[in-house]
Amino acid sequence: MVEIDLAELREDCGLVSEAPLRLCVRYWPSTSLLRRSAYAEDLPIRADRAVCEVQISADSSQLGGFLTVETLIELAVDLPASQPFVANRAGSILWSDQVRMHLEGGAGLLPVAPVSFREAGLPEASAWYVSMDGGDWQQAAMGSLLVLLNEDNPAVKQAMEATQSELSGVLWSVLEADIVTDLVGRALDDDAFVDETPSDDPDGDLTMAGLVRALVRTYLARPGESAEQAIKRLRDERRRDPSRFRADVHAGVRFPREATV
Repeated sequence: MVEIDLAELREDCGLVSEAPLRLCVRYWPSTSLLRRSAYAEDLPIRADRAVCEVQISADSSQLGGFLTVETLIELAVDLPASQPFVANRAGSILWSDQVRMHLEGGAGLLPVAPVSFREAGLPEASAWYVSMDGGDWQQAAMGSLLVLLNEDNPAVKQAMEATQSELSGVLWSVLEADIVTDLVGRALDDDAFVDETPSDDPDGDLTMAGLVRALVRTYLARPGESAEQAIKRLRDERRRDPSRFRADVHAGVRFPREATV
């Protein structure tokens, strides 16, 4: 619900009392920065106040990383130029408000690709392979990480084609545990890994270090424990007892989950 004091808004912006205004909502993900219009409504001209109920829907297949939703009020039509520093072009933004949120626990959407392991030269009977380029933890995660699913494995192929089944649920639960164990474990074992301080730019690329941090925060940090404290604890624990680290991952991702059909 958006409540607008139209009379005060026009007065504060130096506009005439019947200047046409429009309420708009747009959104964009940090993975593409492509802005999409989700809502637009012309506001009443001869009214001092307006109340709008706004409902928007975003295509989840186009989202990842951070999602920014912006609500704004703009000038609806061109107006004659009256005095300096007063908006007169259609589309001029008079007021705006932004809300940003992390998707998928702040970890972003992992890139997944089905491939033939036989043709790719990977073990034909395996289920998947988590591919990570190099050891530069400051590289963008979306360009450095790829989860390959083996099309030659009948169980994996069935799980990819099934909308919801006991088999697919079990396989994806194992994959989730493997990804967290593999990525966080690699970072903890690498002396070159330096935990990344969160960027002041929420629209910036999510780096590999940032992805590890997000996985730790989402799955492995204890209540009241920061990501930095959890990483230090997990590094000491993995070096002392790797099996305990794997058990912590299983507990964090709640593996194995209760099967559903």
